[in-house]
Amino acid sequence: MGDGELFVGRVRESEQLRACAGKVRAGDSWLAVVEGEAGIGKSALVRGLTSALTDFTVLPAIADASESDVPYGVLDQLARHTGEAGPAAGVAPHVAGGGLLLMLGTAQQAGRPVAVIVDDLQWADRQSVQALGFVLRRLWADRVLTVLVTRPQTGAPAETLDRLLRSTDRTTKISLGGLDGGEVAQLAHALADGTPAPGVTERLHAWTRGNPLHVRTVLAEVPAQVLRDGSVERWPVPRTLIAGIEAQLAGLPGDSRELLEALAVLDGRTPLSTIGRLAGLPDPAGALGPALAAGLAQWWPSEPQSPVALVHALHRDAIYDGLAPDRRRALHAGAADLVGTAASWGHRVAAATSTDEVLAAELEQSGLAEAADGRSAVAATRLGWAASLSANREDRERRLLTSCAQALLTMRPERVSPLRQQIEDCAPGPLRDGVLGIMDLMAGRIPTAEQSLTRAWQDAATVPGAGWIAGLAGMFLAQIMIWTGRGAETTEIARRTLNVGDLDPATTDLTRALLATGRMWHRGPRAALGDLTHLPAASTDVRDDNLDSLATRGVMRLFLGELAQARGDLWTVAWRDQQGAASKLAAATLALQSVVHYLAGEWDESEAAADRAQAVAVAHDQLVFDSAARFAAVCVEAGRGEWDRAGQRLDDLSRLVRTLGAPPEIVYSSLAAAMVAQARADHAGMRRALLPLLDADERRPRFTPFGLHQQSLLVEALTGIGRLDDAATVLGDLREAHDGTGYLRDVVARLAGQLAEARGRPDEAVDIYRRALAVEADADTAPLYRAMLEQACGRVLLATGAASRREAASLLLAAHRRFAVLRAVPFVQRCEQDLTAGGLSVEGDDAGRSPVAALTEREKSVAYVIASGRTNQQAAAELYVSQKTVEYHLSNIYAKLGISSRRLLAEALRGRHPRDAA
Repeated sequence: MGDGELFVGRVRESEQLRACAGKVRAGDSWLAVVEGEAGIGKSALVRGLTSALTDFTVLPAIADASESDVPYGVLDQLARHTGEAGPAAGVAPHVAGGGLLLMLGTAQQAGRPVAVIVDDLQWADRQSVQALGFVLRRLWADRVLTVLVTRPQTGAPAETLDRLLRSTDRTTKISLGGLDGGEVAQLAHALADGTPAPGVTERLHAWTRGNPLHVRTVLAEVPAQVLRDGSVERWPVPRTLIAGIEAQLAGLPGDSRELLEALAVLDGRTPLSTIGRLAGLPDPAGALGPALAAGLAQWWPSEPQSPVALVHALHRDAIYDGLAPDRRRALHAGAADLVGTAASWGHRVAAATSTDEVLAAELEQSGLAEAADGRSAVAATRLGWAASLSANREDRERRLLTSCAQALLTMRPERVSPLRQQIEDCAPGPLRDGVLGIMDLMAGRIPTAEQSLTRAWQDAATVPGAGWIAGLAGMFLAQIMIWTGRGAETTEIARRTLNVGDLDPATTDLTRALLATGRMWHRGPRAALGDLTHLPAASTDVRDDNLDSLATRGVMRLFLGELAQARGDLWTVAWRDQQGAASKLAAATLALQSVVHYLAGEWDESEAAADRAQAVAVAHDQLVFDSAARFAAVCVEAGRGEWDRAGQRLDDLSRLVRTLGAPPEIVYSSLAAAMVAQARADHAGMRRALLPLLDADERRPRFTPFGLHQQSLLVEALTGIGRLDDAATVLGDLREAHDGTGYLRDVVARLAGQLAEARGRPDEAVDIYRRALAVEADADTAPLYRAMLEQACGRVLLATGAASRREAASLLLAAHRRFAVLRAVPFVQRCEQDLTAGGLSVEGDDAGRSPVAALTEREKSVAYVIASGRTNQQAAAELYVSQKTVEYHLSNIYAKLGISSRRLLAEALRGRHPRDAA
C-alpha cells in the first residue's frame, strides 16, 4: 500500500492473506487467488499485504492487456526483480518454469521466504500462465507465497484459472465483493469534506454496491455542501462510474487533463518527462499536482525517471473513451515516436485514419519476422492489424488468413473462432482451406478437418512460394493420420511435403520426424530407422534443429529394446530442451525416459521421471504426452504390488482413451493393464487386456510400434492358458521381427523355454535358458526380465534334477536378489515359493530391507540424481525444482540413511547397507 493511501474494511480478507503468509513463514508454499470485479479493491488489498511482508523477498508483476501476446511478459518482469534475464520467447513453458524455480531457489538462499505477486492475471500471456502452473506443482519444499489477482472470467480464461487453482492443494481463494454499509460510511467520513448528512452513506452504499472506486469517485464529484445537506434528493449521483470519472476530469485544469489524456494513450508507468513531451506541456510536474489530488494519477518520485501512471484501468478507459477522434489520433501518432519499436506498432495503427497500405505492408513484414522467430501470438496481432489497414481485398484476405494461421499455432482457437464468417467469405485457396481445417480439427470435427487440410496440402504444393502453407497443412494432416492409425498415409504426406521445399529447418526436421513415425506405425520401428540416417551416430553431435528427428530415433530404439542408445537420444533432447533449444517433441521425451528407466531397473527414477512428465503435460495443456508416463508408473506400481495405485492409474488411462480415442492411448492403456495382470500371474487377464491391440485372429498386432513388447506378453498369456499352438505362432512372428539384441533377447528366450516346458520338453527348455544366461548382462539388459529368466531356469532345474541343487539354488537366489533390489514384491514372493518348494531358503540376503525403502518418492528422485554426480543446482534443473528443495530433501536423505557424503549415497542406492559402504 502506498504512503498515505486510505484503506478501510476487508478485515476478514486481510486476515486470510496474512494467514497464507504465515503458512509460508512456517515452511509451506501457498497459493492465494484474489478475484473481484474492476474497482472492487483487489490491488489495494494486496498492497496492504505486501507492505506487511517486510521479511519476504517480493517479486511483483502486473500483466498488461497490450502485452498479452508477448511470450513470457509476466515472467520477464519477475526475472528482472531478481537481476536475471527472462526466458526466451521460443522455449517451452516447462523450461521457462524450470528457470523460474531456480530463481526462486536462489532468492531463498538468504533465508527469506519469497512472495510472487501477479496483478491483473486476466491479461497475462498464455506462456507465463502455463509456466506458473508448472511452478506451482514443483514447489516441493519451498517457502513461496504466490498471490494471483484477477477479475472474474468465463470461457477459456476461467478454465485456465481453474487449472492454476488445481496446481496445488495448498490454496486459498478470496472472492472480493463490495464494502458493507459500515465500511462505506467509514470511507465517506474519511474522504468527505465534513460529515455527510444522515442517510447519505446508506444511499451511497446502495447506489455503488460498495465498490470502493465507485464510492471514491462519487465522493470526489459531489460537492461537500450537498453531502452535508439532508435533502438527498438533490444529490447528483452519477448513473455510472464512468460518468463520475468524466465529471472529475472536467473539474481539473486544462494542462492536468492533457497530461491524463497522454497517460491514457501510453497506458502504463511512463517517465514524467515522456508524458510531458507527448502532451506538449512545459511544466508536467505542475500539471501532475491536481491529477494526484483528484486520485486519478499516481507518482513514484523516488524511482529513476520519476514514472507516472493512472491509478486504475477504469480511469484509463473513461479518459481514453472521452478523447475526440482527432485528439486521440494525434496523441497516438506522437506516442509512436516516443516508445520502443515493439510498442510503436499499436500506436501507429491507432493513429491511422483509413486504410494505409504502406503501414499494412510494414506490419505484414514485421509479423512474418515474428512468426519466423516463433512468436506466433505477436505475429497474429500484427498481421491482423495489417489486414484491417489493407486497401484491396486480396491483400486483406491474405493477411487475415495468415494472422489466423499464426493464432492457431498458439493452440488458442478461441481467438480465431469469432472470425469464422470472415474466413469463410475469403476467396477459395489453400491458406483458407488450411485455416478452416485446423479450426475444425481443434473443434473435434475430424472428417471435415481432414477434407479441408487435404485440399490445402495438395493445392499448396502447386503454388509457388506456398511451401509454408503445405508444411502447415501437412503437419496437422499428418497428426490426423497418426491419431487414426494410418501410418502409410502419414509417411506419404510427410514425404510430399518435404519435396515441396520452402520449409524452415525446424519445420523440415519435424516433417522428417512425422515421416519416420508414420513408417513406424506402418512397418515397425526397424524399418523407420532408415528414414533417420541423416542424424549423426552420436546423439551429442546432433544439431538443435534436428532434435525432433533425434527424439523420434530414441523412441524407435526404445521400442526395439535398445535401452542404452534410446537413453542417449532421449536424454540429449531433454537436456538441450532445458538449455532453450525448444524441440517440439521434447516434452514427450520426458515421458518416454520414464519407460527407459523402468526397463533398465531404475524404478525409483522411473517414478520421478513420470511425475515430471505429467507435470509437463499439464503445463502444455496436451494430454497426448501423458499416456506414456502413466504407463511407466503403472508398470512400477504393479511390479511392486501396489495394486490400488496401479488400479487408479489404469482408470486414468481408460479416461484418456475415452477422451482422445487415439491409437497411442489405446496401446499404452492396454499394455498397462497387461502388465498389471502379468505381475499378478493372471494369464487370462493378460490376454483380455491385449485384445484391443490384436487383429481379427487375435494373434497379430494392430499397431506396430510396441509390437515386440505386446507380442511377448501375448506369448506368455497364451502359454499360461494352454493355447500352445497359438503361442508358438505368435512366438514365431516375434522371433522373425526381433533381431536378437537388447533386453528382449532375455524375454524371447524365457518365452521359448516356457513353451518347451509346457509341451513336456524340459531338457530343451534348460538348453534355451542356459544359452541365454551365458550372454553377460550389459547396458541393454532389463533386470526384471533377466531375473525372470534366472527364476525360470532355476525352477526347471530343481523340478527335473537336470543339474546340481547348488546350480539351481544359485539361479533362484540371483533372481531373488534382483527382484528384491527392485522391491518387486509379487515377484519376490513367487521366487520364494519356488525356493521353498525345492527345500531352499533365503539367507543373508538383505537387499529387500535396504534403508532406501524408507525414503519418500520425492527423496528418491533427489537421491538418484545427486548420486549420478550432479551438483545441487544441476539436480534442481534436471528435476525442475528449486535448489532449496534439493538441499531440504538431501538433508533428510542423509539422516534416514545414516550417511554424510554423496559417495556413500551412491553405495546405498546400489543396494549396499550404509554401514557396509562406510
